[in-house]
Amino acid sequence: MTYSQFEVTAQTSRGHVSNVTLFDYLDQARNDWYRYSILLNVEAVVVHAGLDYKKEVFDQDRITIRTELSRVGNTSLTLKQTAVNHKQELVASAEIILATIDRQSRVKTRVPDEIRNLLNQDKILNHLELTAKIN
Repeated sequence: MTYSQFEVTAQTSRGHVSNVTLFDYLDQARNDWYRYSILLNVEAVVVHAGLDYKKEVFDQDRITIRTELSRVGNTSLTLKQTAVNHKQELVASAEIILATIDRQSRVKTRVPDEIRNLLNQDKILNHLELTAKIN
């Protein structure tokens, strides 16, 4: 399964990181997927986000977020995200559905074959490496 990984150190002045901030971290962790889609001349936009909060996150906790491609439809793809703290405890899990749209017309379009092909591979998504392969 192709995946990306993002690491962040939580920051808050209140001691406890708000759920909205954690949701933002998950969005940041999807940046490689957004960038890769743009390289393929489509844009991936969130059409559904389901998120389960499992454990509190505190100031200066180190969080690792893994984003896996789990399903590809005709005009959408599903990403599964897990966030674990530095103690390897699950702090959140999410299912995100992205629709692919044409960048000019802003109309849904077929998921590019390059993304479909990632579903059957076991590798880390590295948008810089993939950019070189496309060009």
